[in-house]
Amino acid sequence: MDKKIKNSSIIYDFEDRPRLIWSIPLAFQHIVSMFVANITVPLLVSQVLNLTYEQTSFFIQCALLSSGIATLIQINKIGVFGSKLPIVMGTSNAFIATVIAITKNYSIGAALGASLIGSLIETFIGFNLNYLKKFFNNLVSGIIVTTIGITLIPVAFKQAMDLTSKQLSIESILISSLVLLIIIVLSASKNKTIKTSSVLISILAGYLIMYFIGELSFKPVVDANWITVPIPYQYKFEFKIGPILAMAFMYIATSIETVGDVSAITYMAKNREASNEELKGAVLSDGIGSLIASFLNAFPNTSYTQNIGVMSLTGVYSRHIVKIGGIMLIIGSLFPKLAAVIAIIPKPVLGGASIAMFSMIVVSGLSILKRVEFTNRNLLIIAISIGVGVGLSIVPEYTSLLSQDLQFILTSGVIPSGILAITMDKLLPKE
Repeated sequence: MDKKIKNSSIIYDFEDRPRLIWSIPLAFQHIVSMFVANITVPLLVSQVLNLTYEQTSFFIQCALLSSGIATLIQINKIGVFGSKLPIVMGTSNAFIATVIAITKNYSIGAALGASLIGSLIETFIGFNLNYLKKFFNNLVSGIIVTTIGITLIPVAFKQAMDLTSKQLSIESILISSLVLLIIIVLSASKNKTIKTSSVLISILAGYLIMYFIGELSFKPVVDANWITVPIPYQYKFEFKIGPILAMAFMYIATSIETVGDVSAITYMAKNREASNEELKGAVLSDGIGSLIASFLNAFPNTSYTQNIGVMSLTGVYSRHIVKIGGIMLIIGSLFPKLAAVIAIIPKPVLGGASIAMFSMIVVSGLSILKRVEFTNRNLLIIAISIGVGVGLSIVPEYTSLLSQDLQFILTSGVIPSGILAITMDKLLPKE
């Protein structure tokens, strides 16, 4: 361990290699922390599109595989790609609203095609990071993250209500409410393991309840194969201007989020700022990871902030442990039965958990805005940006006279909010 480190809470430093008997459970803890978030995008997309269990399982396998590959690239640093820092990569929840909107209004192929173009844009961002960072200060970033959370909350409630039968069920409301209550109770626990695993435990609890009341069938799990390698490029890419612009904007936003994650890790573990090489490598790794993901039928990959929280709680910053976690993800992607177990998670269960997760995104955005001075100017930018973005998302009829691409961009929520925030921040006088 580096003797220059002043932080006595660090148990394993970047280059430490604990014994395998300790490394495996510590790596599994990382997987548990990011697992729910990593499968949320393919699960929600599958449920919104009413895909079969087989199709859902396939998407989950692809998400796990691409996440594992992206994590290994990030840790090992291949050429200019990768930061060589203990960063776990996964399917980004920041893209949920955008991906769902594209798949509903266009197709899965359009979402993957837009993701492909977006990954190339993020690669460009990586090479020009210093210039683009100035557009995404705390004010703009906070507005974007807050808007993402607010526009996602209705998605969570629709899942919780489970309107598959077009009729509201009291059972669905009770189950989703119970899952949410379990998260609240466990999050208040003094036990760090229970606290950090509250979402996973609540989903497991809801899962078991649905099984015991006879509302969950394991037939898709029984029918699934034991081992299957996910086949790349199962959906033909479609390139539509609206989805591409939406994805491009989100890639820019998540690039800045990755910069924040890298800075947090180096500050906590080394008490120093991240080097330009680390920042550049991390963003480029996001780009190449998302490029690979699009060919593997998976959605954009980025650094996972929740795993930085795990490191902060545990004092374990070993790249070796995170590397084992990446290998675990790849191995897990080869077992369709595992994916099928996840695919049959009932909508009310996932919805109840999503209410908590998406609401926390709002809180994350507000915590970023806390760093901003609340002058009349900044309050105006916050109010107008979030108000217009959320308003157009809730009342899409406002744009009904426009073309499909323009409707999609304006009703996405985050794009009009982000554009307004950046524009007003640059044009309105500071005083």
